[in-house]
Amino acid sequence: MKYQKQISVNGNWAKGAELVNGNSAKIVSETTPTPSQFKNKDGSPKVQDVCKIQFDGLPEPLNVSLNKATINGLVDAFGEDSVAWQNQPLIVETEKMRVAGKAVVAVYFIPEGSKRIDDQNGYALIVKEGEEPTVKEKPSIEDESSF
Repeated sequence: MKYQKQISVNGNWAKGAELVNGNSAKIVSETTPTPSQFKNKDGSPKVQDVCKIQFDGLPEPLNVSLNKATINGLVDAFGEDSVAWQNQPLIVETEKMRVAGKAVVAVYFIPEGSKRIDDQNGYALIVKEGEEPTVKEKPSIEDESSF
């Protein structure tokens, strides 16, 4: 029988409800795609983009699964290589919402000089100050499921 190496993430995870809106933070590790506990419709594991983030006022970095809006904002601000995202000043923005009837807190990480807005379809985008969002295809509900 063949086995595949299991990838796990060590350390404590950030909880959106416990984070302070407007607090400063910085990514302190490379962001890596990691299998999540959730499954796609075909039964394969969903992938989450995980990194460690140091929040101001907390003693240790915490694991965070970055949502697509945050990743797109980081790419616009710092480029496609997640190594370049490290040690950049970010602002934490939290938003209470319901997903499948459950109350959750979404967390966005906003680079300096950027802001979070909603596009014409109500989806969160992170854009540079003074720029208008580019029109994109409507994302699937899975794109905003990382909190």
